[in-house]
Amino acid sequence: MEEKLEKAVERKEKELIDCLEGLVSVPTFVPPGENYGKIVDMLIPVFEDLGFECERIEMPADVYEARQKSPEFSGERVNLLATKDFGAKESIDIYTHLDVVPAGEGWSTSPFELAIKDGRIYGRGVADSKGSVASLLTALSVMNEQGLESKYNLRIALTTDEEVGLYSGLCFFADAGLLKGDYLLCMDGDNEGICVATNGVMNWEIKVYGKSCHSSAPFLGVNAIEKAMLVIEELKELKRKVESRESKAACSPYMTETTGQKHIKPVFNVTMIAGGVKENVIPPSCTLRGDRRYIPEENIGEVIKELEDAVEDIKIKHGIELELLCKPGYPPMFTEQSSEWVRRVQDAASNAFGVSKEITGVQGGLDVAYAIQRTNQPVCAFGVGSSMQSNAHGADENVKIQDLKDYVRFLVKLLT
Repeated sequence: MEEKLEKAVERKEKELIDCLEGLVSVPTFVPPGENYGKIVDMLIPVFEDLGFECERIEMPADVYEARQKSPEFSGERVNLLATKDFGAKESIDIYTHLDVVPAGEGWSTSPFELAIKDGRIYGRGVADSKGSVASLLTALSVMNEQGLESKYNLRIALTTDEEVGLYSGLCFFADAGLLKGDYLLCMDGDNEGICVATNGVMNWEIKVYGKSCHSSAPFLGVNAIEKAMLVIEELKELKRKVESRESKAACSPYMTETTGQKHIKPVFNVTMIAGGVKENVIPPSCTLRGDRRYIPEENIGEVIKELEDAVEDIKIKHGIELELLCKPGYPPMFTEQSSEWVRRVQDAASNAFGVSKEITGVQGGLDVAYAIQRTNQPVCAFGVGSSMQSNAHGADENVKIQDLKDYVRFLVKLLT
């Protein structure tokens, strides 16, 4: 069986690469997210040829308006649900996202045209996470050709807007009762371990107010940018306090190797600053933005309160006029590592990749965390890329061809 599967996957290498090439060529970057319908329409006949029933599901306008709408977005928020009943006793929801982040600068290849160099495939989304979609379709094709029946009924959720970080297609699926499996496999993330824990995400914005005047007479005004610099300096104490904590969930091996850190930790970042009207005008306001990643043991209400208290202290101490806005995103995720589902995924992954895959957590956030708050499904996240080498979200995002093939073998082993 092992040798037969190995040969079947090797024969499928070109099909796997061609599938990924087609997926990458559709620029589903968000913002704006304009090509979701195009990629879903491309996938539907592929799933139907494999015996799946497909639904093209658009997020309703009222939900979009209330939960997600942004002037940066355009196009339909289209998602795909593909189902196949194998007459099994148990069912799996298999999920990943079809959207990617914008290409950005610094690429040595064209980001939306597949390039192959030294056993690696380059292109936006190959690791995060269109490579998982291509591997899944290839695994289903292998099963079909080899006459292998899935021991689970399958519900494939390929959704959009995960990279937005607020309310994705998967969140809508969960709220609409479309996730019905006994278990959930998230194909987002890396392949360095079986992820059972993630941090929650909260974006924040602080508007610092000053008073404008001519720059030649700055004493007549209040420079909001200079006040914002003072706020940043004061927020370092909150950063120190937050990042001194840690979760009971282990972090991935690459984190331990690079930082010595053994457990996932919360994070506080200032990541954006905007202010000023013109070079010769003292700026009347300056906006700071950032994110707060919080561990599963932390409560979002307490996280918000802690930031509110810190901002209030800064206002009082320095007499600065400030306005704080907190925007909670995806919550934390945690599945007990003793779960039967975790064991099954770990065994299949370790066998397919030929190395022991540890149970880990990650400091990033995933929309699947929102979903399982609604469904209470046991979930594992295990993807195709490497946190150390794939450079997801960066220039020259890449994935090893061997990792894609090993992921195909993992899926076949898990399902059959």
